[in-house]
This record gives sequence, C-alpha cells and structure tokens, in this order.
Amino acid sequence: MRTKRKNNALIPVILFSLVIILSVGGLVLAQNLRRARIANPGEVSSQDQIHRLTVAEAHQAVTNGEAVLLDTRGEAQFNALHASGAINIPVAEIEARLGELDPDTWYITYCT
Repeated sequence: MRTKRKNNALIPVILFSLVIILSVGGLVLAQNLRRARIANPGEVSSQDQIHRLTVAEAHQAVTNGEAVLLDTRGEAQFNALHASGAINIPVAEIEARLGELDPDTWYITYCT
C-alpha cells in the first residue's frame, strides 16, 4: 500500500510539471510563429491582409535593432517632426527608391 500512496502523491507534481512545460512550449511556439510571419508575410492581395503592429510592438522591434522606421510623409513634414532614428522616403518615391532599401531589413512604415 505504501507504493500506491507514493505514486498517487507524485501525480499532482507530474501534472503540474506537464502544464508548465506545455505552457512554456506554447509561448515559445507562438513567438516563433509571429517572427516567421513577420519575416515572410507571403503574398497579399489587399492592405487588409497586412499585419498591423501596435506602437509597443514597433517600439520594441526598433529598440531591439530588429527593424528600422520608415516615414513615408513628404520631406517638409518629416523635417518638421519625425520619430527618432526614422528614415524618410515619401510614399510617391518608394518604388523609384527601392534600391536604397536593404532587402534583409525589416522596415516599419508610418505616415502620421
């Protein structure tokens, strides 16, 4: 009977450990999927399919060196006020100036 009690006493510990392991694994998987989606968004047929970032997510990506802010407003608006570290390419010039952008860099665009 002592063996049964010892085994029964281990069940909650084992279950709790499994919950913790699965929770951590789920968080790691979710983060990896998010990064993969950002790194390779695939084709989009409308702007509604483009992933939108929160201000906090954009700030974190720029702070961590994962992204560069790209201000797409006109030069006068950019010179008047812009986010620290942002570069400026007006939206009307982006296609002509694509060669200036590194294809391996994640650019977060903004226009307000």
